[in-house]
Amino acid sequence: MTVSSQPPSPGQQAGRHFRRRYFVALSLIAALAIAGQVLVQLTLNRQSGDSHVVNMAGYQRMLSQRLTLKILLFDPTQADASAQLDAIEAMRDRWVGTHRKLVIGLPDIAYGATAHSTLAALLDEAGHPLGRIAALAADLSPQSTLSAANRTALLADQELFLPLMDSVVLGLEKSASARVAFLQRVEMALLLITLVVLALEALLIFQPAVRRLQTSIDQLEHRNRQAAGSLASLRHLTGGIAHHFNNLLTGIMGHAELERLDALRDGRSTEYADAQLECGKRAAAIVTQLTRYSGEARYRCEPVTLGPWLRSFIPAGAPDNPDVRITLDIADDATVAIDRSALEPAVHGLLANAIEAMNGSAGLIQVRLTQAVLLEPRTMSGPYRAELPPGLYACLCISDNGEGIAASEFDRIFDPFYSQRGLGRGLGLASVLGIVHGHGGGICVESAPNRGSEVSVYLPLSGRTAGKLPPAAAKKSPSNGAARE
Repeated sequence: MTVSSQPPSPGQQAGRHFRRRYFVALSLIAALAIAGQVLVQLTLNRQSGDSHVVNMAGYQRMLSQRLTLKILLFDPTQADASAQLDAIEAMRDRWVGTHRKLVIGLPDIAYGATAHSTLAALLDEAGHPLGRIAALAADLSPQSTLSAANRTALLADQELFLPLMDSVVLGLEKSASARVAFLQRVEMALLLITLVVLALEALLIFQPAVRRLQTSIDQLEHRNRQAAGSLASLRHLTGGIAHHFNNLLTGIMGHAELERLDALRDGRSTEYADAQLECGKRAAAIVTQLTRYSGEARYRCEPVTLGPWLRSFIPAGAPDNPDVRITLDIADDATVAIDRSALEPAVHGLLANAIEAMNGSAGLIQVRLTQAVLLEPRTMSGPYRAELPPGLYACLCISDNGEGIAASEFDRIFDPFYSQRGLGRGLGLASVLGIVHGHGGGICVESAPNRGSEVSVYLPLSGRTAGKLPPAAAKKSPSNGAARE
């Protein structure tokens, strides 16, 4: 058995292309950030080494001054001469050891070959007076005293050693300054490269993606307009066909009635004529549904106060499910011009949908009737996405706490014969939508899975012209486009 894979759509190909480019751009920016972080860390490590060397150089300077002072003050005739020699020896060893650490650790803290050679030469040059001072300190003994010539040489070597250590510190400061300047140049280069990458990302990735997205939106809107136009044409066609079928049914049922009367007059059985009339009535009911679905049915509208009318036929519970309660919150001041024979089945259909949403379990259905003020056009649900003009409306809201409608199914709820619970049984919300449109109103559906549904039916109030809003009502209403009183 061969399995044929469907080629990706242009939208999927564009999405993959966009993800690849975006991944490359993010990877480049991440690499630049990591490189900058590594460079900063290395620089900080070298700066820490420099600070350690500067401290050691200062320590060397201090040791040389204290050692020179102790040598000059050494007096073999004093009782603590041996203690003085021990202190001089210990200080000399620390001084020589510190200098050795500086020389050995220099390659780890120097920056660049030039700086390394310069500092090495300075430390090498400082080692000569250091060695002579250390040798002079080693020659001291309780039986000898420091001659005038040795004192002069000691002071000369001290004067030579101190400037050399100052030069080492100055060299390290220059090396540190060079590193900081280099780091600043690198950071500026990384910043410029990042800005260039972001600019290229905007030009080569986001701008084409936005163009493709806008093209897709335009194409989708065009298809929606085409679909709405096709649906409108289909509804007109349905209404025309229903009208012609209704004319044919009128003739058929008229002849069947005449045949029934002749059979009664002649004393014959009317069984066949009655069956023909019954089939004609069922066909006429289907034709009525079709005309209502098309929105071109002719209604006999009269002003009706909706409150008492709704209470007259809405039950307190579901006949097939006693665990479902229906509560009413109905205002009595809403008068609407309606055809009661057409709108009552629509309300029953909405209640039946709410009861079925409970899926046999306990639940609550709330029926509310209020007055709504639309200060701006409001888009309704349904395939037309029609907009109700501003004005005063009666809003009949039927909500349940049932299973709700999945997002993938939301656009299909107005399709004829559609049902979430198996095979559809009729025109359903499609017929309700046609009836409400025929009365100049609209339907707004809000739902979420496992959170119930709410269907709001807007009907223009009788005696009010949609779009002519009374000043008093406008002052009471907020500016969000819809308000309920």
